[in-house]
Amino acid sequence: MQPPRPRGHQRFSIFHGTADDEAGRRAWHHAYADVFRGSASVLDVGCGIGVFLDLLRERGVARALGIDRDPEMVEETRARGHEARVGDARTALRALGEEFDGIHVSFVIETMDGEEGLAFLADCVRVLRPGGTLVVRTLNPRNAAVRDGAFWYEPWAKRPWPLETLHVAFGDLGLRVVGAGNEPDGWQHVYVVGRAPAAARGEGRIPVAWQGEFFAYNSMAVVNRELARALLAHPDVAPVLVPDEPREEPSVAADPRYAALRERVRRTLPPADVLIRQSNGAADFRRPAGVTKLVQILPWEYGALPRSWIEGVREGADEIWVPSTYCARMFTDAGAAAERVAVVPNGIDPTRFSAERDVAPYPIPSRKGFRFLYLGGVLPRKGIDVLLAAYRRAFRRDDDVTLVLKIFGTRSFYPLPDGGASFAAFAQDPQAPELIVLDDDVSDEEVVRLYRSCDALAFPYRGEGFGLPMLEALACGLPVIATAGGAADDFLDGDVAYRVPAERRALRGEFRGELLAGEGWWLEPDLDDLAATLRHVVAHREEAREKGLRGAQRARERWTWDHAAAIAAHRLRALRAGA
Repeated sequence: MQPPRPRGHQRFSIFHGTADDEAGRRAWHHAYADVFRGSASVLDVGCGIGVFLDLLRERGVARALGIDRDPEMVEETRARGHEARVGDARTALRALGEEFDGIHVSFVIETMDGEEGLAFLADCVRVLRPGGTLVVRTLNPRNAAVRDGAFWYEPWAKRPWPLETLHVAFGDLGLRVVGAGNEPDGWQHVYVVGRAPAAARGEGRIPVAWQGEFFAYNSMAVVNRELARALLAHPDVAPVLVPDEPREEPSVAADPRYAALRERVRRTLPPADVLIRQSNGAADFRRPAGVTKLVQILPWEYGALPRSWIEGVREGADEIWVPSTYCARMFTDAGAAAERVAVVPNGIDPTRFSAERDVAPYPIPSRKGFRFLYLGGVLPRKGIDVLLAAYRRAFRRDDDVTLVLKIFGTRSFYPLPDGGASFAAFAQDPQAPELIVLDDDVSDEEVVRLYRSCDALAFPYRGEGFGLPMLEALACGLPVIATAGGAADDFLDGDVAYRVPAERRALRGEFRGELLAGEGWWLEPDLDDLAATLRHVVAHREEAREKGLRGAQRARERWTWDHAAAIAAHRLRALRAGA
């Protein structure tokens, strides 16, 4: 006779401990549950004790069904008020007799061998409604802890499913990958988000379609919606939009600036002379039926392209659009013909990012007289560690200076590796200069207010495809302290910025889930020079202010989305003429 099972525990499992783990499980699941917000029906395969189903209910999912092969776990799920069934994922979907708007598969597929897993994924696709979303999560075999033993902790594990394998399987089963990668912390679990084709509308041929994220809050979505909005001034190549974001950001979707874009949204891709594609999922060089010319927008930050892109770069897309000359060199170095690589830069909206219009100050909790700003994610390539080290070296607590870190993504796929402990220790160190960390969600207008409430942007990046925060800060009149030798050289020089010398450092291996085709590189900013530059800017405030004003004029005259759209429109007209 088996001993009593603690609530929340799955027998024979190391990972399903007790109900005391529930808060951690909820935090881990939040970003994935948001993908299904407002869906009519979602199937949770491997539902466990029903934590993910709780999150779906909280997000307004009308019907959520759980399946798990452990009867005790299913009973616990039912006790939470959910519908749940006992069943083996390898066969249970075939007996359901219904379709779903979404399917969530969390740490199930590794219990299947190759044939079983592919058959299971095919079953998932069969019960997805048109336009439905499939999320698969699994262990990452490239993580050393997983590869060296953790994969086998669960007695049911059969084989790992690498990101690349799942990506190919999704594509071959007819799903478009709209999100994929590795979680940034812990064992860096694999996740893939796929979208089933929407029902066809029988629409006639159009000049230009654009597929990607538009109404989400990430850098690629910003580029997509702002460049698409500026292209509306060119009616002959104004695009129809085919959004593929896993979920919309409500504040973006409701923004009246994008009302005209929303009128151009289609659920399915119509026949088009030209398809522009930029997705957070991955590069996709496949040409859909009915598309004559394919443009792929591909920023990249690591000095050499991913190995998986090479064939598509040389053969798949008719044009590659990149945001900077730094990116363009990577593509031509990889064998792309120079005439097929176009620099279509990022830009700013001068009616919003401006040094002149009146804006309310952002409530920064500091009495210090000079405010440095960093705005971005906490990622190694952003150089925030270098910035903090230089800032500590340059100043002390009684200096009349503060550093404001506005960090993004901490509640989704970019949580702080140590939960913010290192930032807290810095802020509480009485010998360290003042540090303020802001991680609340902010609107576009609040970002402008934040820029305008600070005195300089400090952005010692290691790798960027463009560096949009640097251009936005410039447009708002801030002098920019940035690494020399990278993508931002296109719009930053000594007249408008303080450029920090850096050395190239070789990179090998995997970045953003991709193996590099050759030796990559990024820049290592000079720590001593950065610290000296920070001190110089504080000591020469009028000089810095004049740089910022010259930068604002440059951004307004040469680096707007209208300027970028004129370049894009020229390329699109040439592609259509050659169709």
